[in-house]
Amino acid sequence: MKLSDEDRDRLALHTAFAVHQIARWMATRADVPPDIRERLKGHISALEGVMVTTGHDWIQGEMEATETALRA
Repeated sequence: MKLSDEDRDRLALHTAFAVHQIARWMATRADVPPDIRERLKGHISALEGVMVTTGHDWIQGEMEATETALRA
């Protein structure tokens, strides 16, 4: 099965947002190992960059807050 470009883009957007929600939840937990937090921080930063450059800048502040929380 091949997705249309529009369906692929929507799937990517929803997947990125889901990963962000999981990372935001993990940032609140003290039992997440530091290496996992660091890797998530990098992924969130990359997702944020792609989303902002493709016009989804409404999420930028929330993703930056998640990156900050992952540093704690």
